[in-house]
Amino acid sequence: MKAVRVWYTDFWPGFNPQKLFLLDGLSDDIKVLLDPEHPDVLFYSCFDTKHRAYDDCVRIFYTGENVRPDFNVCDYGLGFDHISFGDRYLRHPLYLEDVVLAEQVRDRAPVDAGFLDNRGFCTFIYSNGRADPVRDGFFHRLSAHRPVNSLGRHLRNDDSFSRLAGLEPVPAKLKVMSGFNFAIAFENSGTPGYTTEKIFHAFAARCIPIYWGNPLVELDFNPRAFVNRHNFTDDESCIAYVMELAADPQRMVAMLNEPVFAEGNDPTFRRRALADFVNHIFDQLPQHARRRSQYGYAPVYVARNAPPQRVWLSKLNMKRKALRSR
Repeated sequence: MKAVRVWYTDFWPGFNPQKLFLLDGLSDDIKVLLDPEHPDVLFYSCFDTKHRAYDDCVRIFYTGENVRPDFNVCDYGLGFDHISFGDRYLRHPLYLEDVVLAEQVRDRAPVDAGFLDNRGFCTFIYSNGRADPVRDGFFHRLSAHRPVNSLGRHLRNDDSFSRLAGLEPVPAKLKVMSGFNFAIAFENSGTPGYTTEKIFHAFAARCIPIYWGNPLVELDFNPRAFVNRHNFTDDESCIAYVMELAADPQRMVAMLNEPVFAEGNDPTFRRRALADFVNHIFDQLPQHARRRSQYGYAPVYVARNAPPQRVWLSKLNMKRKALRSR
């Protein structure tokens, strides 16, 4: 059995390396050893710059945010963009983080008109108030036609989510969203390919998503299953369509019973694609898996664009850890 030393850095607060994120489907012939000092493979994200202190390893960049991999810094990238770059990149949007839930959503049972009984109109669940103003603008305009329940920390007008106890954050979010027929599912920012969990969570809660963000979202999700703000000239025309739907239970039920994923976007296939991508990297010797250039101008570019103080501090902290472990 081949042993590969792995570590994770620069991920979001509360991230747990013990969960071996992104390694579902790794070959049984590979044994993973968590090693924060001398990994063979480093997974890193965009929330810090500690990855720059890990030079002598394979770097795999993962993002759940609207940022791009820098292939001068990483050997491989997992992101949102619809690009092709040999064996160095795989499009793996954030909504695929929970593939088991995605498969459950794909295989969900149909509903009838009784499903709509005792459900609220529309929900809006956000904690980030620094998003593109288009999101808050749509919330206020739709609320002028019919009250929208804002359940998150941002623009809260309903505290039922904050009072929900005993569940992890995502199950709690899905539980409270499931009491509404529609959900505003606008991204923090709009970029082609950037599809996060927002529309997916609306589907998982069996709401009709009202979506804005990725103008190519119909490559991810069935366009007949949600309201796409990108297909309307302005907010008011989109809202008029939403209000028509809200007054027509049969049309809502038909939309709720549509397949969620776009044709060709099967979560089981995407799970295998991720496993193949990672296994291809792990199957190679670390020195053979390296892709970023070590010679010519590339190292000069990387050094000039590095935050020197942060890298120096990270290296010092690593040395301190090594000394304490002796």
